[in-house]
Amino acid sequence: MGITDVIRVTNDDERQAAFAIREAVFVDEQGVDQPLEFDGLDDESDHLLAKLDGRPVGTLRLRWVDDASAKIERVAVLRGARGRAVGAALMKVALDLLRERGARSVKLHAQTHALDFYEKLGFAAHGDVFDEDGLPHRAMHLAFEPSR
Repeated sequence: MGITDVIRVTNDDERQAAFAIREAVFVDEQGVDQPLEFDGLDDESDHLLAKLDGRPVGTLRLRWVDDASAKIERVAVLRGARGRAVGAALMKVALDLLRERGARSVKLHAQTHALDFYEKLGFAAHGDVFDEDGLPHRAMHLAFEPSR
């Protein structure tokens, strides 16, 4: 079993662990070209790292689009850790962090096989399926309820 711990990446070792997960999932497993995966936007983004039993198994990045909205990107969980709520734990921490920082909405581009996962988190798909990095995606959006 194990417990999923999600942390904000703050040092080079954590960053390299997050990048290694992305390399394994997107480049090695899904065939995304490495220059497309590592697109030059990592330095302007926040990264989260999920650990299961102390071992890095998942990651995502958060990037602000403007003062009120952000985009969640590069959500990746290693094959052996899938089905263990690692992705849900990553997304919960990401959404909580964005709310705390004042985001009013968040968007993402979901691979079509993951649409149900994001819909269960409150995201709504819009627009047609499109190709991103050689894989079918749909745009999704989530607006946060205003604080009272």
